[in-house]
Amino acid sequence: MKDQKAMRKPEDCTERAHIREEIDRVDRELIALFKQRDGYIRRMAHIKTDPNEARVDWRVKDVLDKVLAALEDHDLPPDLYMEFWEQLIDLNIDYETVAIAAIQADKQDTSGTD
Repeated sequence: MKDQKAMRKPEDCTERAHIREEIDRVDRELIALFKQRDGYIRRMAHIKTDPNEARVDWRVKDVLDKVLAALEDHDLPPDLYMEFWEQLIDLNIDYETVAIAAIQADKQDTSGTD
């Protein structure tokens, strides 16, 4: 069952336990969002047909530019979060590269058998 407690704003937290509860809640929300993002990454691996298509430089730049703008809009320090996002993208590209190769190999294996 989902946590039904009302969210506390940071300024409403009067105890360490309150802050820890809210961080845990935010972490659960982040994981749910990463699950959604992961679904799109996995789907892209099925749409692309060559492992060399995993990294699309203009798209990486586009994503990072959008993330930087969003960080600035939310007054978050880019020097902290941009490195995280760059690593996230690199890990997703690594996953896609391997997944595309595996999917294409599987297609080759199944198309070559009768």
